[in-house]
Amino acid sequence: MAKRIDYLFSINTGRSGSEYLGSILKHVVDCHAEHEPEPIGNGAVMRQYLRGEHGPMRELAQNKIKAIQQAKGDAQVYAETNHCFIKGFGWFLPELLPQEKIGVIILKRDEAKIAQSLLRVGCSPLVSGGRDWISTPEMALPLVQPPKRLGSTRAAYHLARAIKFPFRALDFLVYKCCGKRLGYPKWLTNYELDCLAWYVQDTHARAEVYKQTYPNITFVEVTIDDLNELESVEAMLSQFGLAGQATLKDVVGKPTNLKTA
Repeated sequence: MAKRIDYLFSINTGRSGSEYLGSILKHVVDCHAEHEPEPIGNGAVMRQYLRGEHGPMRELAQNKIKAIQQAKGDAQVYAETNHCFIKGFGWFLPELLPQEKIGVIILKRDEAKIAQSLLRVGCSPLVSGGRDWISTPEMALPLVQPPKRLGSTRAAYHLARAIKFPFRALDFLVYKCCGKRLGYPKWLTNYELDCLAWYVQDTHARAEVYKQTYPNITFVEVTIDDLNELESVEAMLSQFGLAGQATLKDVVGKPTNLKTA
């Protein structure tokens, strides 16, 4: 078993299984685990960070450390699954915590499945709720080139947002009045899916840069399928010097946050 870490985080996109991972970590010996606790790091402060304004996120990271230490209490390990980590506060934590005490789980899922799941639950870069949680093509320094239409990435994004709004309002009215969905133009849905696939790719690229930037952090890469196998989960924990409680077997293979409605 590896040397035990004291702080455990995750790098992942939305709809990739981080809430399920959080439920697993609640069954680790001497570990306090939370999923997206306050301050979360989403919303305006995340958008500012991704546009290159780092001051507000740096302040949030300092408040995050205070919240972590309070929540950790007497537990040996604090674990947090939060896909906002890689989109902001995660870049400041190694300045505030010893790198050798930090572990990061890089959680991956099939790109197309993530994109389809995000679109299904309405977490789109074209709507305000989605922009509070995921990267959008208006970010200042994307690591992967965002989808381009009409020769431009940003113009295409802002045009699609402007077109999405009236279609969304009309779809809602038709559903309320007639119980039917109007739907959206195929090209708009395809563009949304391209943006969501790009978000996954850019997140994976950021994970690689993060690993290179903080080489003394312990990283373990897993897939959502790995988390459905007890042996794989135990192997993952072992690499962080952690062990599961006897109740671990009761949660492995039982995904949460399916949002099937």
